[in-house]
Amino acid sequence: MSYVFKFNDMLLINHGSNQKTSYVRYCGDVTALYNSKDENIGYNIKHECDCEHQGLFVKPCENLQKIINEKLNKAGFESITLQGCENIVVGKVLTCVDHPDSDHLHITTVDVKDEVLQIVCGAKNVKEGIKVVVAKVGAMMFDGTFIAEGNLRNVKSYGMICSGYELNMEGYQKGQGILILDDSYEIGSSFLK
Repeated sequence: MSYVFKFNDMLLINHGSNQKTSYVRYCGDVTALYNSKDENIGYNIKHECDCEHQGLFVKPCENLQKIINEKLNKAGFESITLQGCENIVVGKVLTCVDHPDSDHLHITTVDVKDEVLQIVCGAKNVKEGIKVVVAKVGAMMFDGTFIAEGNLRNVKSYGMICSGYELNMEGYQKGQGILILDDSYEIGSSFLK
């Protein structure tokens, strides 16, 4: 699964990994990115396009996938399938308790319709009963961070409750706490639709 970001005249494609780039391979308009194990972790593709996006995150569509795969195939690379924003959803915090081994972390359970997730959250404003935005495992954030299953001070965490800053929303700054949604949002629905 691959995620697309737009920066000026470049499409930045990440295959869902937080791995660092060790080296690159240039092929015309395509720059392939590789990790230290010689695995392809993404591409940068030079392309002027008018595509629907929120912040840097591009909403994939059939036409964009076709354009990207044509450029990749021409440069000698395999086709890819683009991932959308399905893993960034509306959730409701069912429970919120203090982490036993931290003075600022909370252990929450969050209903995202098809499952209830345990998520460790450090926001001061997280509490039981609120609707929030959840980046599920497999989500790609706007800064390129890939959300993976984690372990915070010996407690499993299966996602992230998001702030407006982490969602690249205008007017939000780092440290403002998580984004609290009103009741009009439907649990389980894609937040970025």
